[in-house]
Amino acid sequence: MRNWLLVGLVVFAACKKANEARPVEKDKDKKEEVAPPPKKIDGPSVTPIKTESVAFVVPKAETAWWGEMNFSCYRALMSLSGTKTAGEAFERLSPAVPGAMAAGGIDIGRDLAAIGAFDCGGTPCIYAVAHLEQPEKMGEVVSRLMPTPAKDMGKGHWVAETQGVNGPRSIHIRMVPIQWSAVPGGDDWNKEAAKATHVVFMVGVDGKNMDIDPLTKLADAQTALANVKDAEGTLADAHGRCILGRVGQQDFQPGFKLDRARFALAVPPGKNDPLMAMMGSQRTLELNVELVLSPAAKDADVKKWIQQARAWMSDIGAPLRAQFAGNPMLDVFADMASLLGERGFKYDLKDKSLRLSWRTDRVPRADLDALEKRFQEAGGASLLGTP
Repeated sequence: MRNWLLVGLVVFAACKKANEARPVEKDKDKKEEVAPPPKKIDGPSVTPIKTESVAFVVPKAETAWWGEMNFSCYRALMSLSGTKTAGEAFERLSPAVPGAMAAGGIDIGRDLAAIGAFDCGGTPCIYAVAHLEQPEKMGEVVSRLMPTPAKDMGKGHWVAETQGVNGPRSIHIRMVPIQWSAVPGGDDWNKEAAKATHVVFMVGVDGKNMDIDPLTKLADAQTALANVKDAEGTLADAHGRCILGRVGQQDFQPGFKLDRARFALAVPPGKNDPLMAMMGSQRTLELNVELVLSPAAKDADVKKWIQQARAWMSDIGAPLRAQFAGNPMLDVFADMASLLGERGFKYDLKDKSLRLSWRTDRVPRADLDALEKRFQEAGGASLLGTP
């Protein structure tokens, strides 16, 4: 619960630069171009699931956990952060990354389509979805990323031996082509997703040295579609989806078990959103989480958990406020974050289901105007960069 608000606060900034869906008049005398049908791939492949958005990798329903992030959403966020490219943060993970990407003709900021992970039976399967113009060079990319050259096992499978905290690790990397059943249409994010050509899986990062073929853990097409729609079912509008996922049974709070959970974050069109309108955007931010608990929680339990989460957030923010004491502008930004957490949040408890929801369009215009006034009185031109 503690991290959900942080996720929402980070991603809502991306909405300002997110591509807006606008109607475009078509030339009546010009025939609309029709994309050629996807080529049939012989051998193992991954078929994405298309709803209002695109999900690339969907594990079986019994998987303990799974989450996927649309890189178009991340790319929009990075455009606001002052970084040179959306891939800059990844390039800083290791000095070897820039050279390895260059060897494969890969531009992370341009070519990455999604990242995600899921439980592969006691060990995580991590994956990246990308457009690879030179997939035949992936072996060189992998070897450059690792301390020692990777062993080529054939058929897009490499093994890299590394030294981990708990001893030697055997990391298995598998590259699998994407089989599009149809070219996704719709908004610009879907069109960016359609450029993806391969999924690169990585298993063994936890040091358990388990050689698992991730394809054996993926759901069939019908089940995959059901799993995606289930996660998206928390949203009022799944267009512009940034994150989705599911969690299986596990411990929750003392005296409660989590039977299952689903979550999704999206930035769909939202013209009646005062906060986003101040940012010059016609989108809104929606983050929803549903928890199914045993036994069923009572309203008093939920209020206690929310109070604990807010106290935790307050404890995190207190040192920052103290560090910048006397700076009224930073106080305004801190109060804005609190405003989003307070006024943008709602919960609904029904039987065993607890739904937690954050939406920027719930924040009243009057509250935003008050913050804007305080910011300007402190010497700022405009809180959200608008006239």
